[in-house]
Order: sequence, then C-alpha cells, then structure tokens
Amino acid sequence: MNSSDPTSDSPSRKDVWKMFDRIAGRYDFLNRSLSLGQDIRWRKCMRRYVPSGRPVRIVDLATGTADQLLFLLDGKAEIQTADGYDLSEEMLEVGRKKIRQRGVEDRVKLHTGDAMASPAADASADVVTISFGIRNVMDVPTALRDMKRILVPGGVVCILECSVPQNSVVRRGYLLYFRHILPKLGGWVSGDGDAYRYLNKTVETFPCGEAFCEWMRDAGFEDVKAEPMTFGVATLYTGVRPMEEGA
Repeated sequence: MNSSDPTSDSPSRKDVWKMFDRIAGRYDFLNRSLSLGQDIRWRKCMRRYVPSGRPVRIVDLATGTADQLLFLLDGKAEIQTADGYDLSEEMLEVGRKKIRQRGVEDRVKLHTGDAMASPAADASADVVTISFGIRNVMDVPTALRDMKRILVPGGVVCILECSVPQNSVVRRGYLLYFRHILPKLGGWVSGDGDAYRYLNKTVETFPCGEAFCEWMRDAGFEDVKAEPMTFGVATLYTGVRPMEEGA
C-alpha cells in the first residue's frame, strides 16, 4: 500500500461520478446487502459527534443518496440545517426523493458539488461528514483542507471509510469476500460489474488507520482519531479544526 498516493496502484478517480450515476437506483439496496446491514450502525455512530443543546449545521460531502444526513437527522433534533453535496445527479435525485418522503425538505438540501472544492461557505458548518467517499476523490489532501475551511473553529470532521482488517484471520476471510464474492454479487444485482471491481481495488489500495490520520494532521486537524468498526472492515476518523486558526 502506498500511503502517499492512493491512486498509484488503483483505478482512476476521474469522472467516477459517472459510475455512481449508473448504479444509483440499486446503491442503497446493495449497501445494506453487501455490508450485511452493518453500514447502518456505522453511520449512526457519527451521531455522538453532533453537539447537543444548541442548533447545529451539518455539511455532508459525497452525500450520494443522502443516507448519512438522514441517519443523523433521525437521532439529533438539534440539527437545524443539513446540506449535502455530490457530483452524481442520479444519486442526488434518489436522495431528494427520500427527503421528500421523510418530509424534511425544510432542513435538508442537496446540491451539486465537488468534495475537493465545495460550494459551502467558509466556517459554515459545525460538523462536516463524508461516508464512503473520501477514497473516490482525485486529490485527498485538497479535499481534507477544504473540509477544514468549511468548519467553524472547534468544529468536527467525521470521515467513514472502508478499511482492511489488521487481524490476520479476519483479514483473510475479508479479502476472500471482498475480492471474489462482493464483485460478483454487486455486479449481478447492479448490472455493473466494473463498479464493484472498482470498490474492491480502491479499498485495498487506499491508506487506512494511522496513514490516513497523518493526512488529516497534515491538513491541519487536531485531536485526530481512528475508530475501527466491525473488526476493522470500516473505520471512523474524526478530527477538530483548531480554535485559534483562520480558514
């Protein structure tokens, strides 16, 4: 694994939103099925980083079908506004339908936007989230710096991403599933085998654990932590924008 360049041995991220456009209609179903429902628990874990007792503004990058925003909203009445940004219009349209069905259009808005240069204003969010999206951006350090720009001083970034388990026994079983079973199942259900071969290759070559924490520190975050989930098949990274810094 190359910790300085996640794209060196993995598929190009150029125009990856086109792939998500193709699988948008099956994306949520496949997430639930292929993670055995664990992605719901992982996403809900972010709720504890949302401040309580005051109005909160959330920005979710690579928001896709708005799953992360809606799971946060279900458990945190303090969320006053929640804005999601993504480049895949087909994914956003699925998300907008879910938002209308929940009747939360007054608080949740979805917009076209790139995680490397979000249209969100400087210091406009108390919490910035991104779930299963950071490994898909062309330039991760640039995206991390932009997340810091969006946060208010003292604000928290939460980054949920797939990772490779460190335990040798778990790792062996995980890689068997991830390399040989998941691509076939995902391709069969979605009709797009390339999308799920891409998933396998990008996860295995993307920096995780301490290597990714170092990127967050380099971008200017403090109190950086990595929390492995479900034996390390996913990791929740958190960090804080320092109080004394400007944008």
